[in-house]
Amino acid sequence: MKYLRIFALLVFAGIVTHSCKKPEEYPIIPAIQYKSAYTTKDQQGFDEYLYVTISFTDGDGDIGYKSKESGENDPIFDDPTSPYYNNFIVKMFIKQNGVWNSLDTPVSSRIPYLTPDGKNKALKGDILRELNLPLALVNDTMKYDIFIYDRALHQSNTITTPEYIFNTR
Repeated sequence: MKYLRIFALLVFAGIVTHSCKKPEEYPIIPAIQYKSAYTTKDQQGFDEYLYVTISFTDGDGDIGYKSKESGENDPIFDDPTSPYYNNFIVKMFIKQNGVWNSLDTPVSSRIPYLTPDGKNKALKGDILRELNLPLALVNDTMKYDIFIYDRALHQSNTITTPEYIFNTR
């Protein structure tokens, strides 16, 4: 009987301790980190896509846009000419003669609405994105700079991926 009371007391203490745990808190400016990447190949064995995963945190959870058709976004997010139309921003670089040159191939995209319901809006998670590769790469070395915007127009830090060697034709 004595052990049963001690066990019950330990279980109760564990429940109380766990229920008093503070929710995660992060800065309201999103922060990202490179997590991983992999490529897929087409039927001929050429590189076709690069899939990049980043992890992110955001203290107020204002990441992502609702669908354009919903009419619930600020108009700046639904105007294709706006710099905030895409909120997952990718800049590609190719190494030519030892020098990194920017490519204008558009690979930026939109993160869908991620804000959680409830009182605690803090977000932490991973984003996986498919990036199209330029055609006619033959043992070309590339890297990517990536950052995100939240709906308050806070820009995250910029991460740079490792260098990749691609063959697309």
